[in-house]
Amino acid sequence: MPLTYNINHLFLDIEQTDQKISHIHFIDPLDVINTTKPTDSTISQCLKELQEYLSHQREQFTVPLDLSIGTSFQQNVWRALLDIPYGQTCSYKDIARKINQPKAYQAVGQACKKNPIPIIIPCHRVISQSGQLTGYFGTSEFGLRIKQSLITLEKGNHE
Repeated sequence: MPLTYNINHLFLDIEQTDQKISHIHFIDPLDVINTTKPTDSTISQCLKELQEYLSHQREQFTVPLDLSIGTSFQQNVWRALLDIPYGQTCSYKDIARKINQPKAYQAVGQACKKNPIPIIIPCHRVISQSGQLTGYFGTSEFGLRIKQSLITLEKGNHE
């Protein structure tokens, strides 16, 4: 069962399987009823690393991840996302080329949309070919604000 955690006023539900992080869900602050403190070492490590990231003290995550939920295509995309350097962005086409499927850029977008572990698997670093922010948890304004905030956080810390 996911529990809601508050990190720098960012509300997240975090789930794990076999001592690996399997899901992170953003929760709109208006929907939060309760938050909790972690009791598990993997969740504690995840929260600590996310706190460090949001405080400009971490650029890479070491918490173990469970990517088994996705198709092999999605897993390839998610692994490629892990290679995007902190503070940089790339396009959906760039990721499609990286996984040797250059025409699959729309499918890359769908894989990003289904990313079960946002922030840690940095789908926020993927933007349109034209440089515009597109899709983060669909096209919701809430999701795009988070995407912009994460890109700004990284670029501000990396300059």
